[in-house]
Amino acid sequence: MDPVKNPYTPNAGSRPPELAGRNEQLEQFRILVARLRDGQTEQSVIAKGLRGVGKTVLLNAFEDMAESEGFLTYYHELTDESSLVQELARDTERALAMLRLSDKIVQRVRDRLAHLKTIRLTGPEGIGIEVDLRNASEGTVAADLTDLFLELGAVAKEKERGVIFFLDEIQFADEMHYRALISALHRCNQKGLPISTAAAGLPQIPRLTGEARSYAERLFDFPTIANLDVQAATVALVAPARAQGVEYEEDAVELALDWTEGYPFYIQQIGKHAWNRAAGSPITRADVEEALPATQVALDRAIYEVRVQRATANERKYMRAMAELGEGPYQSGAVARKRGQASTALSPVRQRLLDKGLIYATANYGYIDFSVPRFAEFMRRYMPHQAPRQKRGRSGNGKR
Repeated sequence: MDPVKNPYTPNAGSRPPELAGRNEQLEQFRILVARLRDGQTEQSVIAKGLRGVGKTVLLNAFEDMAESEGFLTYYHELTDESSLVQELARDTERALAMLRLSDKIVQRVRDRLAHLKTIRLTGPEGIGIEVDLRNASEGTVAADLTDLFLELGAVAKEKERGVIFFLDEIQFADEMHYRALISALHRCNQKGLPISTAAAGLPQIPRLTGEARSYAERLFDFPTIANLDVQAATVALVAPARAQGVEYEEDAVELALDWTEGYPFYIQQIGKHAWNRAAGSPITRADVEEALPATQVALDRAIYEVRVQRATANERKYMRAMAELGEGPYQSGAVARKRGQASTALSPVRQRLLDKGLIYATANYGYIDFSVPRFAEFMRRYMPHQAPRQKRGRSGNGKR
């Protein structure tokens, strides 16, 4: 069929034609926005899950919902080089400008923020903000960001507006910056101010959040975003084609869902390639079977190869040892034994993989897993297993 009219969208963060299986999370966020608008408080949201399950898509849907209710929204995709506090301060400057404050309120805000140490107001008038975190203590950073949020929240409430910060890849936030954000949100929540955060991150984010602040797990809700159940996966596959008058044979749907295991990104890929190979409606099982090799190649290029290329040779060997153990989660000690090395010797390699987001530490202490679904399967295809060399001992006659 015509690839130009292909309804599937296997792109990073692109909203699919049918956002199936996420009604519970959308309703949860609708309630958050409505409560903030009405002067109530509500837990901020951090969606957790593996890569490719649609966390970014959901975050974008949240942003659209907030904007439709008149909220000011600011979106960031964090990296390990991001300065979260600087980004939030810059967003606050933009928000204060968007609120169109009177000269009297501007002066009030300037007076109340004049004491800040790390966040400096610039210019003789208006509110420009500069951040200097050099040699700043954690307590000072947290206090300054808190006071900044309190002033933003106060004037937003006066203007009957709200502000929501959207943070993707939240696990990359600097620990000190993350703690400062939690402290600032906590204080705004206590004051009933219309400021909140919606974020997305890998499955370890609840643990990291709890470690950041003892009360943080009560400040956030952590919905799990995972693969779709059969009903939702069927809708995600069938509905986009049906909207264009194209149906699927029942056994074609069965094969596609079995192969994708309900992962949203995989469904978009198989749908795209099955559509391009089908002569017309209905899309048959043969069309899906013919689409599978191209779908696998596309997935390898789009989601697997780009990640494995970020790893060093030693890191790839570590991940290949994980894959050799089957499906995760994996005990770190078992991976070390598969590599023929001590766990302590491999700790730096494991930590680098954690820092890069290629693996994550599960809720069970000492266990790790891949951050992308079916990555073990990919590693077994991509990299032949190399058994570690055995150390040669001395023979009975004294020769090596």
